[in-house]
Amino acid sequence: MTAVRSPGAGRAKGDLAVGDAEIKRVAPPPELINEMAKECWKTNSKILIKRNSYAQEDAILLLAYCNAFAMMLQCDQELAGTYWTESGQGGLKKHPLVNVRNDAISQLTRTGSLLGLNPMSRARMLSGGKSEDEENEFDEF
Repeated sequence: MTAVRSPGAGRAKGDLAVGDAEIKRVAPPPELINEMAKECWKTNSKILIKRNSYAQEDAILLLAYCNAFAMMLQCDQELAGTYWTESGQGGLKKHPLVNVRNDAISQLTRTGSLLGLNPMSRARMLSGGKSEDEENEFDEF
């Protein structure tokens, strides 16, 4: 008879470190599009390193996140409340930068989730995938 191992048996509970503990600081890469992206990099890399959730292979995701953040801010500045433009027929149409801004926000959402930079993904990472409300029937034993 073969033994059946229960899923998750022996898995470390809580505090799942997915990063490289040896990394203490990461210099901003030259591919960042502007100073806002560099500030975003500095802030978020410190957060990820402090949580021990930054590994070198995450650099491309953090780069995409920071550039998307800078692009969103740049679109906001250029739009300055002007979300509509006049079409060739004289009617109103959505300003093209609104679509660029929306794409940047979508990229921020996706990459931020992968990096654990939003509340839901952070809670998932810290709980090891188990929600606080979820009970295991064997917890009392």
